[in-house]
Amino acid sequence: MKKKFDFSAEMNDAESIKATQKNEYLEEEKRLLKVNVKELANLNDNVHKMSINLVNLLKFLREYKLTIAQSTQEQAEKFGQSVLDKFLCQIQDKWDKTEQKIRKVDSYIFIPYTAFYILIIILVVLSSFFAGIIIANAEILHSVLIWKVAIGCILMAILGVGITIIIQKFLDRRK
Repeated sequence: MKKKFDFSAEMNDAESIKATQKNEYLEEEKRLLKVNVKELANLNDNVHKMSINLVNLLKFLREYKLTIAQSTQEQAEKFGQSVLDKFLCQIQDKWDKTEQKIRKVDSYIFIPYTAFYILIIILVVLSSFFAGIIIANAEILHSVLIWKVAIGCILMAILGVGITIIIQKFLDRRK
């Protein structure tokens, strides 16, 4: 068997560590290091808890985001359908009105305003010529009188058409 060595004598002989400034500084640093180790352990625990909470939060947000997206999509579809229905109703109304106008227009003949006024003037001139012929026939075939009436009616027609065209051009310039 081996012999056990007794350190107690050496321990008693050893000098006790004297309290010096250097030793006090090292003791203080040792104490601060222990505090730092405890704080780092707490910080590490906090970081671990926060990372777990963050992972759980991200999982929750993914599910929540999907729910928002589905409800938003449904609302957007309903809104889009209502807008399309309104547009369809408006288009149908315009279509019906246009069809009614086309049915009414089928029985009309369109002429420009200038042509309409010229036709009115020609109608007035012809009626005055007819009245002149009746008056001339009352005097029993005075041909000079008939020609005077005819020339007067032609001059009235030319003057009326000219005035109508000039007035139309003047009104078009104002627009």
